[in-house]
Amino acid sequence: MRHLVKYPTKLFTLMVLCFIGFNSLLLLVSGIVYYETYSKIAYREIRETKKELLDETSQKLSNYVAGIQDTARFLVTNTMVQQSLSEAPDSEYDFVTKSRQLYEEFQKLATVKEGLHSIELYTDWLKGYPAFLGQFMHPMDEADKQGWLGRMDSTDGFWIASHDYGVSGNVRMVSYVYRIIGHRGEILGIVKLNIPDKKLFEILNKRDALKDSANYYVVLDSGGNYIASVLPEGVEVIDDVDAMVREVSATKYSVIESDQNSQYWMLMQLISKDVLKQSGKEVRILIIGLLLGLIVLSIPIALWVSRKLTSPIYGIVEGMRTVEKGDFNVRMGASGIQEYLHLTTHFNRMVHRLKALIGQLNQEHRDRREAEIQLLHAQIKPHFLYNTLDLIHWRALDYNAYEISQMVQQLSKLFRIGLSNDKWYVPMRDELAHARCYMAIQEYRQNFSIEYVESVKSDLLDVIIPKIVLQPFLENAVIHGFQHRSYEKAVIQVVIEQREEAGNQQLIIAITDNGSGLPEGFDIQTTGGIGIRNVIDRIQLYCGPKYGVRVAPGERGGTQVIMNLPLINHEAEMEQLTRSLSHEYDSLG
Repeated sequence: MRHLVKYPTKLFTLMVLCFIGFNSLLLLVSGIVYYETYSKIAYREIRETKKELLDETSQKLSNYVAGIQDTARFLVTNTMVQQSLSEAPDSEYDFVTKSRQLYEEFQKLATVKEGLHSIELYTDWLKGYPAFLGQFMHPMDEADKQGWLGRMDSTDGFWIASHDYGVSGNVRMVSYVYRIIGHRGEILGIVKLNIPDKKLFEILNKRDALKDSANYYVVLDSGGNYIASVLPEGVEVIDDVDAMVREVSATKYSVIESDQNSQYWMLMQLISKDVLKQSGKEVRILIIGLLLGLIVLSIPIALWVSRKLTSPIYGIVEGMRTVEKGDFNVRMGASGIQEYLHLTTHFNRMVHRLKALIGQLNQEHRDRREAEIQLLHAQIKPHFLYNTLDLIHWRALDYNAYEISQMVQQLSKLFRIGLSNDKWYVPMRDELAHARCYMAIQEYRQNFSIEYVESVKSDLLDVIIPKIVLQPFLENAVIHGFQHRSYEKAVIQVVIEQREEAGNQQLIIAITDNGSGLPEGFDIQTTGGIGIRNVIDRIQLYCGPKYGVRVAPGERGGTQVIMNLPLINHEAEMEQLTRSLSHEYDSLG
């Protein structure tokens, strides 16, 4: 592990974090998808299993309901019951005797039928005799008071929802009522068969459902009306069964409805969602453990892969640091990765070329030093030249050779400005004076008129520029621009202005003429004279490679020379620029 993190870098850390993060995200998404898919399948399978069990329970319920209804039909068609209720009692003794016979007949069936708690009889047969035998016989008015008598007008029998039973009301019953019709079509009474809620669901499950939190039921009639239920705590019965189902579904219970419903009852079961998702919890724990294990396993893999990918980059960075120290002999070894092999190959080529360029710059630097020394040698005792020219000037005046005197005077000024000091730069006003002297001499030499025009703002006359940069281009314009044709007047214009170029304030010098223009295929580096190339080399040597000279055809014929120089107002700035360039060359060497 120490070997893997021997050279930790930002890229190394980033790659490790990205690899682990991406791998963790991929595993997490895969785990979530697998868990969700498995949970849905398991949930559906468990729900289907529960539904199959509910169908079996519903079938039991249907059979039991059919048995209760058959019992009711048997009672209402019983001959003894029909005869007893068809004839009014002759006396109280007759009433008591027949009442006891009816009670015993009803009790016999109630005892035989599983889950049947009691059978009641509602009839007007009493005719004012007081009812006895407990809850067995009631007048028809009692049925009306209980609120279900009116439903008998539209049907012979129906189920009554769970209700309180007995005087204390501590028992809940589900009842089935069926009317007794005599041979002549008259209504003799109504039988009511009572089944305890608890007993009903015990019959369905063969165990105490009220103690089993996993088995909750809701029983509805064919019209969707509530009949009975076994519900968990916190869930209350309301008249709107659909609303109750929605309310229950929003809690931790899920509602399942059986497909095997009888023509009278529908059965729904409430199952805890925790039960349905129990297997999903186990799978979730397994998936979480597996994901954590895979993530931990991916850490050393991420470290190894990241180290494998970043080690060549680290080698390149170390090579660059070596080059920064001035050692250009460093070379990168080959890599087994194609992209890194491409980088190292080009890095080695770059270092080799950089070494060659540095050697070239050093040679140019040495050449500049030698040129400065030669210039100093050429300037030794320039006063001898000045005095000689002055002597010629005065001797010409002695012989009244005024034109020769003026030519010698202009030549003397030309040399004084060019050799006035040992510096390679002059103010703009001196450079322009040097150019005017040269143009004055050329007017004497040529057989055509020359108009020399300068356009410069006064605030630019004190800027510092390299010495003798105008004269070679003026000479080129006079000699080559007007030698192939005769001109009434040759016009040469020098325009100097300050302009922003590439985000910096620069000095722009434009030299234009109305001469014959540039020859075809002209290249300033190859076709230009020695003086012009010398100017270009000195500008780039003293001012920097981003400055120089451009030559192009003029807008109205002729030739236009554009020279861009740094805008320097003081000699100290020029000296600072020279030192910075010299220091740059020395550091590269």
